[in-house]
Order: sequence, then structure tokens, then C-alpha cells
Amino acid sequence: MSKDNKDISANPLSGSFGGLGNLSDSSAYTHTDADPILKAAKEILAQIPSGARLLSILNEYNYPIKTIKGREITYNNPDDKSLFLVLPPHVEGAPELVALTLACGLRDLEQGLVGFTRPDKDLDPVEFASVTFSKSLDIIVNMCQIADELKENLGFDKPLDIVDDLGHSELYKAYKAEADHDTLVDIFVQGEYEESNN
Repeated sequence: MSKDNKDISANPLSGSFGGLGNLSDSSAYTHTDADPILKAAKEILAQIPSGARLLSILNEYNYPIKTIKGREITYNNPDDKSLFLVLPPHVEGAPELVALTLACGLRDLEQGLVGFTRPDKDLDPVEFASVTFSKSLDIIVNMCQIADELKENLGFDKPLDIVDDLGHSELYKAYKAEADHDTLVDIFVQGEYEESNN
């Protein structure tokens, strides 16, 4: 242990991880352009049916949305009442991708509202995996729907490229063909199986 991090009571990450400042000050991790980026993403979502529905839930329940600087666009819901968007430095050039990610995070929050909550960690491992799998599939199908509406209604191609890059093009095709739930499950399972064997 270096002399810089002997006193970890002030900041347990100082020394090895540099002077990150006060850990309770989350503003150091907030994306500097968060407000205009979120505004642009919400304006895009408001123009498509599924996005408008998700925004109405956001407005009704007043969920807080926080942003964190990161290397790639993603989201995290630490609980059923808040949303963190991880945004790279120059993401303002792709508001449609932020809109897609925001929609996925909002769908994750919406699941809790309709009783589709996260599985308890003490649950039987098979049942835990089944619930987690079902929640993931639901979010991915929602992502396909949002990406499709962004393309069809607003002409954005990048969200569908992301669906493909994430390996969900077959699910997207099934969504477009109005496949039933069992077919979507089969495609998702096959995709996960193939991914784990590569």
C-alpha cells in the first residue's frame, strides 16, 4: 500500500486510482452535457408511439434519471425507482441512440410497475434464471420495437444497427413478422446458446 492510500477513511480509492475527490459528490461522474442530451432523447421518443407511452410513465412517476460518464451508451437500474444512463463523451452526435437506451431503461422500470419485478436472490437458481431471462427478452423486444419505430417514423438507421450489433437481428425479424411469444423465446434461447458456444 502506498503512503497515498494509507488513510482510506477519507477516500478508499485515493492513491491507486488517483484523486477522485469526495465519493459522495456524484457530480464528478455526471456527463457534462447531460441536460441537452436527455432533452434531445426525450424529444425523439415523444415522436413515436412506444416512446411517448414510456415518457408518460416517466412523467407520471417522476423517476429520476442520472447520467454517468462512460465509454459506451448503456443504462442501469439499481432499483425499481431510478435510472442511470451511461454516456460517452461525444454522444450528443447520436441522440437517437440515447433515445433507444433511455427507452430500454424506462421499459425496465415499467416492468416493476406491472409486477414483473426482479427475482429475489434467494430464489431457486432455475427460477431466478427463468425470471431474469424473461425480463431480458421483454426489454430486447421493446428495444426492437423502439428501433423499428425510430426507423419507420423518423428515418433513424443507427438504432437498428445497434440491434444487429448486439446479435438480435433474428429477434427483430421475428418481431416484424409478428411472431408469437413462444417463437420469440425459441429465437432468444438459440441466440444465447450460439453466443455461449462461440
